[in-house]
Amino acid sequence: MENLKRQRDWMPIPTLSCIAIEETLSFWEMLGYKITYKMTHPYQYGVVERNGYELHFARVKGMDVTNNDDGCLVMVSDARKTYKEFAQKLKENLGRVPHSGIPRISRMKPEATRFTLMDVSGNCVIFILDDEKDNEVYEKADDINQTPLQKSIATGIRFRDFKEDEKAAAETLDIALQKVENETLRDIAEALLIRMDLANVLNDFPREEECRIHLSQVDLPDEEKEQLAKKHGVKR
Repeated sequence: MENLKRQRDWMPIPTLSCIAIEETLSFWEMLGYKITYKMTHPYQYGVVERNGYELHFARVKGMDVTNNDDGCLVMVSDARKTYKEFAQKLKENLGRVPHSGIPRISRMKPEATRFTLMDVSGNCVIFILDDEKDNEVYEKADDINQTPLQKSIATGIRFRDFKEDEKAAAETLDIALQKVENETLRDIAEALLIRMDLANVLNDFPREEECRIHLSQVDLPDEEKEQLAKKHGVKR
């Protein structure tokens, strides 16, 4: 017990906002967290725990969940496994995996190192692979030893996976795809596949079909195109 007290000495405990403690705690419990504390009077406060780490919540009267800027980072040893678990639990309990609205979970591509979960109170919790790869993926966009298209692909991935800004990712690739004379066929195909997928997410189906047609015109073996599609989780 004394050792535990020493470990907690000076330990900060940030608190996330919530609209209702019961609903918020139940949401996290559904995802595999354990409720370790709940108080409803004289004010609402609660704690959930998983793997020895806690998330604390306090009700904010009159809060608008759509304008909640609270959030935190959670480091995990296997982000993909965690994502699959959460997605499955969301589907089982909500009947679908919500990628929009509140609550929601971001899409996670095969080589992504993180995903974002927004709970029922609008808290943004980012689950990140506790590994150097997360930094490597982010910093790839700053590598000067790349062609313009390669840099745009890396920048698009940064917008998509780290900032959840599919529109900016799409615009970045659209500009780059206008000047591909000195780019390799593989890089062109990769950019088109990513852009095609972004168009689908943005419900821009004409652009999606346009990219599909351009991809079919790239003189690259179909096996390589399929490898790239699997790399980015794109359905051709």
